[in-house]
Amino acid sequence: MSGIKKHKVLFICSVALFLFAFLSSFDKMNSASEALNEKRYTIQVDSIEREYLLHIPKDLGTNAPLVIVYHGYSGNAYETSQSTGFNQLADKNKFLVCYPQGTIDKSGNAFWQVGYDFHKDFKVDDVKFTNKLIKVLQENFSISKKNVFITGFSNGGDFCNLLTCKKQRSFKAAAPIISCFMKEIYDDCKDAKSIPTLMLNGTLDPITYWSGDLENNQGYGPYVATQKMIDFRINQIQYDSIIKDTVKSKNLEEKTFVAVDKYINTKTKLQVLMYSYINGKHESPDYLNLEEKIWRFFESYLEIEL
Repeated sequence: MSGIKKHKVLFICSVALFLFAFLSSFDKMNSASEALNEKRYTIQVDSIEREYLLHIPKDLGTNAPLVIVYHGYSGNAYETSQSTGFNQLADKNKFLVCYPQGTIDKSGNAFWQVGYDFHKDFKVDDVKFTNKLIKVLQENFSISKKNVFITGFSNGGDFCNLLTCKKQRSFKAAAPIISCFMKEIYDDCKDAKSIPTLMLNGTLDPITYWSGDLENNQGYGPYVATQKMIDFRINQIQYDSIIKDTVKSKNLEEKTFVAVDKYINTKTKLQVLMYSYINGKHESPDYLNLEEKIWRFFESYLEIEL
């Protein structure tokens, strides 16, 4: 989801403006790529040139883990690489991190195809793009074929939910952040294989409603309530243990806090980790150190066969 509403702007002008800004960002990135250990790549998917950004740690060994990070609606790969902490975590823990770039809609915004009402006419297969991307990275960088992880924010988180519902998938755990389950995807996900999942949603989010939007008042399309999304995940793993915790800011004037619910199947080791951002909006709190927690969740599955 995103707080940016659809604008009545000419399609050609919108695309031109986006491409100018996007390519300018990549020009800046390329000029500093040697210092940042980052590079821009492209692959062809259904005759469309798709772009992605890689952060490659120095001395990255063979069989290293892969983390794919999907930007939100109207975002881009470069901004996501700079605004999150995954590059630093990758350098420290020696994993390859990939930031794919979404395609452009009629409003000039980059997006992931999850079936929003205003994207119904776009014939872009982001699932196919992801599957091909993983294979290319495994071939070109000799990374692990088992330890592939996905995370995303807002529309990127929604796309992670879609990916977890596909029968043919190539990743071990997912972390959809500030995400929703589109009802159409939710209804088709009943027989999906269970997967370790970390989630965070804000209870007062004005964009991705905690209570869902089955009436489609926002115009994205119907999506289910956060609690229904949680229930689906914990029923998938058939948990038999739960651990509760709370994370609060050191700032006494802070009006938010995070309720942590860790659901565990003690036999299979499958987990669902839910961070409920109480009084939180369409963001994650700085005091949570979310990217670190996402990586530690992924890391806990490196040596586990699921």
